[in-house]
Amino acid sequence: MANENMKMSAAGYTALRINEGVVLHFYNDAPVNGNCTWGVGTLEHLGPCSPEELRRAVLPDQVNAILVQRVHEAERIVRAVVTDHQLTQAQFDSAVSFAYNSTTKNIRNALAPANNGNMAEVAARMRRNVMVRPRNSSGHTTGHARINHGLVNRRNREIQPFLRDAP
Repeated sequence: MANENMKMSAAGYTALRINEGVVLHFYNDAPVNGNCTWGVGTLEHLGPCSPEELRRAVLPDQVNAILVQRVHEAERIVRAVVTDHQLTQAQFDSAVSFAYNSTTKNIRNALAPANNGNMAEVAARMRRNVMVRPRNSSGHTTGHARINHGLVNRRNREIQPFLRDAP
């Protein structure tokens, strides 16, 4: 099975930290009606943080522990989805970064063409995953999905290995 022994590289971890940012406290991940988040893009819950949560600090060891746990899960998903075509290390790292920040359904849809070596289609599908939905304090959606320009920039970085390393 292709990719069964692949793991995110040190360069991949560095890129993921840059894409997500490292924040040692709880914060809302969007200016209006964001989700309560901490560390390296770790979702605490849907909807904004409470005032008490916004005052809560997070230790670097906590951030690193959850980062490693979530990367291992993202690696597992990428290996399970892309089974028929060997990815380059850069493609695997980008796929894991994408998986770290997306739903399982979106991951499966975006990465499926990699099994046929169609890296341009992988890039096109990843590029479409840039929408966010505003949420209220209970975590319920309050409006239509909107383009998140931070995600647009992130996806543009993540798709580069699929465009550059395509046959």
